Amino acid sequence: MKRTLFSLMLLALVAVPTAFTTACGGGGQADPQSIADAVVDSLKSEKFTKFYDYMPKWQTAADEKETEVKKWRMKEGWDRWKDFKGRLEGDNGLDPKDKSGITGGEEKWTGASDAERGAVLMGFYRVYVADDWEKRLKEGEWFLNGREIKLEVEGQGSATFEYKNRYNDKIEVRCFREGGVWYLAGARITMEKKMPEKPKD
Repeated sequence: MKRTLFSLMLLALVAVPTAFTTACGGGGQADPQSIADAVVDSLKSEKFTKFYDYMPKWQTAADEKETEVKKWRMKEGWDRWKDFKGRLEGDNGLDPKDKSGITGGEEKWTGASDAERGAVLMGFYRVYVADDWEKRLKEGEWFLNGREIKLEVEGQGSATFEYKNRYNDKIEVRCFREGGVWYLAGARITMEKKMPEKPKD
């Protein structure tokens, strides 16, 4: 598949400006786990936009054009902010507490960078709803719990890495290989709102 899982996720989530406009990206690596480890480290330190450094240049270029189209659609009334903002708010929203600083209104959202919107759409800011999120995210002693790497013909491939912490929270990182080079496809944090309880007799 030529479009990444990340791109497909963006298209499926919303019909407003979701693509990215900055000219970064292009962070290909020889080893997919180096990408996964770096993404986990950035999430632990709340640098949620750092993931964008590992996106391919073709993806960022495609996203730039998509952003122009989405802005036009919103300006012309095909897409509406009020229809989208409900996906951001509340405990089940993508940015429940507006920690990103870009989900408080249409102008902030459309004026945000590619990486800022992407971090919201991947649900990274949902961690702030969880009880004791800081202890779990920063002090949870994350470790690699499993990985799956599939190599295909002509330098293609895919990889999935799962990390867990002492509270059984999870981070999943997906990568894809194109032309023999690895890039980030997407990432997800799974952290339940309530802190897991110890077994009781």
